[in-house]
Amino acid sequence: MIMEQSRSQKEDHFYSLCKEKMSVLDVGVSSETGTAGSPARNHFLKNFPHAPKYYTGLGVQDLSGMEKLFPKKRFVQYSGGVFPFEDQEFDWIFSNAVIEHVGDDDAQVDFINEMVRVANDVFFTTPNKFFPIESHTNVLFLHWNNKLFYKWCRRYRKWVNKNCLYLLSYSRLKNLLEKSNISTYTIYKNYTLGIPMTFSVTCTAIR
Repeated sequence: MIMEQSRSQKEDHFYSLCKEKMSVLDVGVSSETGTAGSPARNHFLKNFPHAPKYYTGLGVQDLSGMEKLFPKKRFVQYSGGVFPFEDQEFDWIFSNAVIEHVGDDDAQVDFINEMVRVANDVFFTTPNKFFPIESHTNVLFLHWNNKLFYKWCRRYRKWVNKNCLYLLSYSRLKNLLEKSNISTYTIYKNYTLGIPMTFSVTCTAIR
């Protein structure tokens, strides 16, 4: 329930900015077969309210067959790094909880730069490192200390390491934005139980 409310809150915020007939690149789409996955998976894609021709999904997984599941929407697979699009090809980018999965500080700055390169405006979100519960592993507080968290992951969540899950605090997020090719940005704190659970960021590039 909390995650669902958080997701809806962020998407409502995005649509207060992104209007009908604006092209949108959804960064971080995962593959689906049509027979598996919860409603939360690709939630933005499944609930996109505008004409499908304005939607493009980008992901690192095999997205072949997605057009059949989601007619008239466009899907592009890439291997990470440089986005396979022209400069300012889209009006908006929406990216929900992806930046924490792309790698170290430099990789996260590069990810921000690619988003603002291919879109006029960007809206992305990420979990708050200092929320008590870590949403990917469900650990309590341990993720506040990187050394202890990754040591625990090596034993109990072997797929988790700094290259695939590097959480952002408010200060580190702000530092990444300051290092990037962004001219203006705003960080919004999305509260749950009186604590920022996630951050939403709107930004535009230096032109």
